[in-house]
Amino acid sequence: MDWLSFSTLIDGVLGESDNQVLNVLLPVGAKVLGATLVLIAGWIFAAWFSRTIDKFLTERTLLDATIEKVLIQVLRFAILIVTVLLALQMFGVQTATILALLSGVALAIGLAVQGTLSNVAAGVMLLILRPLKVGEWVAAAGASGSVSRVGLFRTDLITLGNVLVSVPNTAIFEGSIENYTRLGRRRMIAVVGVAYDTDLDQAMDVLRGVVSANPAWEEFPPPYVYVSNLGDFSVDLTIWAWADGKKYWDAQAAFRLEAKKALDAAGIEIPFPHQVEIHKAD
Repeated sequence: MDWLSFSTLIDGVLGESDNQVLNVLLPVGAKVLGATLVLIAGWIFAAWFSRTIDKFLTERTLLDATIEKVLIQVLRFAILIVTVLLALQMFGVQTATILALLSGVALAIGLAVQGTLSNVAAGVMLLILRPLKVGEWVAAAGASGSVSRVGLFRTDLITLGNVLVSVPNTAIFEGSIENYTRLGRRRMIAVVGVAYDTDLDQAMDVLRGVVSANPAWEEFPPPYVYVSNLGDFSVDLTIWAWADGKKYWDAQAAFRLEAKKALDAAGIEIPFPHQVEIHKAD
């Protein structure tokens, strides 16, 4: 049965006035049904596409987890926008006008939250370039500590005093970043002053022995001791020694204590400024 025969049958059943209403409603209903199917299909496709991309990226660890989540959400949102535009187009809506309106709104929002967007852009670059990672000890933007979180807006550091410092990503990305963990090893540069009448060869041997006695310090390169300054009150000896980054702080603290004990045992004086008081006789 073709549409004309169906229409004639409806005319006979409902009458001409009712058929006119039906002739208006049927195309509208078809458009609503079509738009609904498009929206459902788009929603299902967006969910499937998100899961597929998530699985693909997770298995290959191509991106940071935070960037991965943001990327998936952006792609899903883009698919849903295209789906809505297709559904509106079925009703004869000019999608070009809507896109222009959305562009204007996006521009206005971008200008209003320019600082926030700068932090987001800096956060994305930090997550891509990875100059710092969670668990690493860094100094950046005037703060230093262990990285506890790298987010899209801010990066959190935990200081030695167990204080949480939250730093805007722009401040970190635009400044210098000192990463004390990335290279694995750290070099201690310690300065010890001895008296001018000290046997310097003996003092340097004592300091080398202190380093060698602690297994936390690496044998290669060997500890290096040299005269770095002839000061007003002392001859300054500088010691270089290498340690694993995880052992560095304990080894450095132990060196100061053991160096003082070893120098005392060898009869080597660590001088300090003396204050002389002169009293005038009455």
